[in-house]
Amino acid sequence: MPPALDWLYQPADGGMDSVARAYRGFDRTHQPRLLRPARPLRLELKTADLLTLTCIDGATRVLLVPVNNTGDSDFAALGLADNPQQTINLSARGYADLAQWYASQGGRPDNRTALSAVSIFDTETKAGERFTLRATADTVLWLLIDPAQVYDSDRVFDGGMGGAVTIEHVRNGAAASTLPDPFGEVRDEFTIPRGTARAYELKAGETVQIIDVDGQQCSDFMAMNAQALDGGLERYIDSTATRSMIRGAYPIPGLFDKFYDQDMRPLLKLKQDTVGRHDTFALACTARGYEERGFFGHLNCSDNISHAYKPWSIAARSAWPAINFFFNSWIDHRDNRIQSDEAWSRPGDYVAMEAMTDLVAVSTACPDDVDPINGWNPTDIHV
Repeated sequence: MPPALDWLYQPADGGMDSVARAYRGFDRTHQPRLLRPARPLRLELKTADLLTLTCIDGATRVLLVPVNNTGDSDFAALGLADNPQQTINLSARGYADLAQWYASQGGRPDNRTALSAVSIFDTETKAGERFTLRATADTVLWLLIDPAQVYDSDRVFDGGMGGAVTIEHVRNGAAASTLPDPFGEVRDEFTIPRGTARAYELKAGETVQIIDVDGQQCSDFMAMNAQALDGGLERYIDSTATRSMIRGAYPIPGLFDKFYDQDMRPLLKLKQDTVGRHDTFALACTARGYEERGFFGHLNCSDNISHAYKPWSIAARSAWPAINFFFNSWIDHRDNRIQSDEAWSRPGDYVAMEAMTDLVAVSTACPDDVDPINGWNPTDIHV
């Protein structure tokens, strides 16, 4: 086969499964992906990579099609050489993506039966069953929910076309979590454990990078003007002033990219944001808010912020109007209510801001486990 021409191949949907969609700091080898009916996936496996497939709904037959650099089926690379194999017809319905890729790699378009597949799972598979393999050689692996199952009209009408399968690909020697590259020389860094907060000082010109380590974890943020504090004044990020100045719900990288205080003085410049969905309307979570829902004595970000600010003699508050990074909220125009759901952030996603004056900042790892905003499982934040 000629040199790889993977750049010619892009999935038709151009969405989350697209090889063209990449985010700095996000290593998708640690993020489970979904294999769905009529949506084949292609993985580049290296020697000793680990692959785990989980049948979410059960009764789903999956085909594995490994192809080596000579264009031949390569089941030995998956340790499946002794498994029963079936020849696949690349011209049949459901194989168009695989056929297009095969042709782009130099495979003969008229050779429609050049590849074979091994099947795992079947119609008797129970929900939650797993299949794990380790690659023994470099190979390209195509995964498909069996098109015969997907396009069988009887199965479709009976509701038996099969469900989704999660795929977790962990490269050999990969760390448990991958943090993005720092913007420059690191003066200090730390991890904020779930359900806690930490205060820290920023000098004018320094950049703070707030990283969601495991994904879907909200981090409330507050910053005080250090010079004003020295004069006995509390001047901090004001959401209303910020929204009014930028004419938006929150800053985005570009012209209107700053957070302002009550005097409309800029405190921080947003330099990079890999998520693009945050909240500036809700307070940092409060004890009262949990009590209203029956959770008395629950950890909350407002109390954590007050405690973190105590060494600077900043007055404690029962509710802090923080910037809620990674909090997925929006206003429904039909009823004018603030809605929220699980955060969009994924492992390694972050916001980076440059201090425009000396600041005393606080970041939290929100402890909310009674709403979906943290994916029902609060985790850590890295700064």
